[in-house]
Formats: sequence, structure tokens, C-alpha cells
Amino acid sequence: MSFEKTSLINIEKKFNEFGASKPTMWWEHGVLWADYPNKDEVNLIKEGLEDSLAPGFKVDVSCLKATKTEPWDQYAFDIMEDK
Repeated sequence: MSFEKTSLINIEKKFNEFGASKPTMWWEHGVLWADYPNKDEVNLIKEGLEDSLAPGFKVDVSCLKATKTEPWDQYAFDIMEDK
């Protein structure tokens, strides 16, 4: 099973445990993107990704704020080496 699929399954488990519906998420160019999650959802996504990582890696979260043409916050979850 690919990392992307495994990580999405782990994230879905986190949301099920929390009793919440997950936001729209997808992998693109090695980055997991999520549309307009709230702070709790961002933490659940990050935890699910971290559960999927090999030792020596971490998750870096970035928020792309809403604009006039795209009026929603979008989050990027990057996998980085933990130095």
C-alpha cells in the first residue's frame, strides 16, 4: 500500500475516533492539501500523518489564507526531515 493511501487511512481513523467528518483532502506533488479545516481538524490531520511517518521525519503545516478569488483557507502538510 502506498504512503499516501496509508496516511489517508490513518487520518480517517483519527477523525472516526474524534467523531468528526474529515475535510476535503488530496495529495499533490508530495504535499497533502486540505480545504478549510478548523484548528482541531488540522491537528487530527497532522497526528494521522505523523502516525504514518518513519522515524526521522516530521510534518510541517502551512496555511494559505483566503483571497478574493478563493475565499477559503487551505492548508498544506509537508513531510520534512526532522533534524
